[in-house]
Amino acid sequence: MNPLYARLSNLIVSRLVVISTLLALAVAMARSDSSWANADINPQPLVWLAVVVGFLSVAYFTWLRMSEQYLLQGYVQLAGDVAAVTWLTYQMRDSAFPLAPLYLVIVFVAAMILPRVGAIAIGIACALAYVGLIVSFKVGLLVGGYAIVEQNERYLQNNPLLYVVAILALTVLGGQLAERLRRSDAELEAAARDLAQLRAFNERIVESVKSGLVTIDLKGRVVTFNRAAEEITGYRAKDVRGQHLGEVFDELRHRLGPELLPASLPGEDFRRFEADCRAADGRALRLGFAVSPLTTESGDATGYVLSFQDLTEILKLEEEIRRQDRLAALGKMAAGIAHEIRNPLAAMRGSIQMLQSELELDQEQSKLMRIVLRESDRLNHTIEDFLKYARPRSLQLVTVNLEQLISDTLSLLRHSPEMRPDHEIALQSPPDLPTIVADSDQIRQVIWNLARNAIQAMPNGGKLSIVITPQAEQIEVRLTDSGTGFPQDSLERPFEPFNSSREGGTGLGMAIVYQILSDHGGRIAIGNRVDGASGAEVVVTLPRVAQSAPPKSEAPADSRLAIRRTPSGIPAPSFPPSRESPAQAAAPPAK
Repeated sequence: MNPLYARLSNLIVSRLVVISTLLALAVAMARSDSSWANADINPQPLVWLAVVVGFLSVAYFTWLRMSEQYLLQGYVQLAGDVAAVTWLTYQMRDSAFPLAPLYLVIVFVAAMILPRVGAIAIGIACALAYVGLIVSFKVGLLVGGYAIVEQNERYLQNNPLLYVVAILALTVLGGQLAERLRRSDAELEAAARDLAQLRAFNERIVESVKSGLVTIDLKGRVVTFNRAAEEITGYRAKDVRGQHLGEVFDELRHRLGPELLPASLPGEDFRRFEADCRAADGRALRLGFAVSPLTTESGDATGYVLSFQDLTEILKLEEEIRRQDRLAALGKMAAGIAHEIRNPLAAMRGSIQMLQSELELDQEQSKLMRIVLRESDRLNHTIEDFLKYARPRSLQLVTVNLEQLISDTLSLLRHSPEMRPDHEIALQSPPDLPTIVADSDQIRQVIWNLARNAIQAMPNGGKLSIVITPQAEQIEVRLTDSGTGFPQDSLERPFEPFNSSREGGTGLGMAIVYQILSDHGGRIAIGNRVDGASGAEVVVTLPRVAQSAPPKSEAPADSRLAIRRTPSGIPAPSFPPSRESPAQAAAPPAK
């Protein structure tokens, strides 16, 4: 707000107060006599002036709100005050009521509102108006005025110039004082503006920092909570301000104790630490904290500053890197072993077949031969699955109707030996589902492995629901079953090969799913259902257009170590991974 606006508003109010006070005083003095007609003081001019000042005050307030010409309004109001006091002095010319001090008040107010030149002009106008009245009464230009002339002859010793000097002296001194006051006001306003800008700049810095920033007092109550802290924790600053820090970061309550920081801060271990906390929506967070004291200029601690970062995704990435390292070493070793096993296995099977055709075997011997052939075929399928995982082929991208592909895959699954009459499979898809560009065979393998795992996780029957949902640049496929759910130990390493909880399983099904989705630039999120029902939930996200990666030149290399968007998400399922392709599962069992 402009300071001149406030001073003009105060002037309007003060004018009303002054005229009301003078009117009350005059009425009280007049009523002390028998009647107004014989009194030395007649308050009627004050009554008329009070009415006029009332109307002018309304006009001044309206002008003040509608226009920003504050200096002009100051000149107009003060000039009107000079005219009003001069008129009142003339109307009460034969009264002993002291009105000369009103000119001094006008001069003082002018010095507070107007520039120095304007204040001097108002002061000269006051002096000329009052001295002009005295001279006019004394020389007979105006009738009456005996009381005024008598007062000036008594107090000014018949020299009106002394009153002029008094008014002008007050004008000069008041102007200097007002000039200093205005300079101080300008400096104060500039300092306040700079301080506000600095405060706003500091607030912008605090709000722009990507790390969470919290300040607390010595009792551990939250004082500030920046925007990054709100985004990380999900709490609102207005909700946590004034609460104890332990109400927001629950683990800090046990780490810091009821007295919070003072006893613990000197230790270096406390300055930087990590803690497991909960977000406002219940999400588990791993936060890295750094704490430092908040001190005054004299070094006294008034609180503490805590900055923190969300390490949850970083820890997941570190775990992903460690898993990739393990998979790389395992892939190289196992691929070499697979090649070494496959060649003698083929020779063994061929030899068994020749012996079976050339020798006459009894029933028991034929049974043993069939067992050897069946197990060699099973081992060969396992090796083929692993080689698909360790040495994937390049993507053959085509336009795919995802709903039709999933429907065809589920039709094969319904005729597989794992299906029971009490198994139910439901597919839900919007009518305007867009197509995707992907490797249809590999996407079919993903759906087959996941759906077959879900069926195997429901040995006593249950329902498998598959919901397809289009998104901005992706399509989400959500598989939900009502099976046994995932044991915790299966969630720690969900996509590593040979990690199977099913007897006879190779543990390659989920590893192949992971591989295929990674090559397509997709993601997989796996975990138990959160709606209170038992079972698992798997969310597959596929891009509308997959990017075909060049084939690997080195067979044992683990293709998941290539630079790509790594799937991440909730823990892995407990159902055993698949090692068979859709065609193999649909085929009748060997006799």
